Amino acid sequence: MNIPNVWTRETWQRSATPTIPSVIEVAGHLVSEATEHHADLMGQDRWVVDYLPGRHLTREQAKAAMKIAVAPDKPEVERWSAALGLTAAEALGYMAMGA
Repeated sequence: MNIPNVWTRETWQRSATPTIPSVIEVAGHLVSEATEHHADLMGQDRWVVDYLPGRHLTREQAKAAMKIAVAPDKPEVERWSAALGLTAAEALGYMAMGA
């Protein structure tokens, strides 16, 4: 654990922010208790996320898509969406339609 020596306002805000629910891999599926969305391994490091049909993603991209599904209100959504080649609005829109 990395505990800072000096606690700034930003440090306190980060420590008070709830963590992002975990995404776990179970038998070729990425799942989370926080969402019904899931990703499935198709083979050869190709994943399909249920709310992004027709897209073949890497494991890291699939994990980013799952993080969007479990924490759509986090500022990191922009970064996770960029990993998918989407804007945050596009990713959130696809997720909402796929719900």
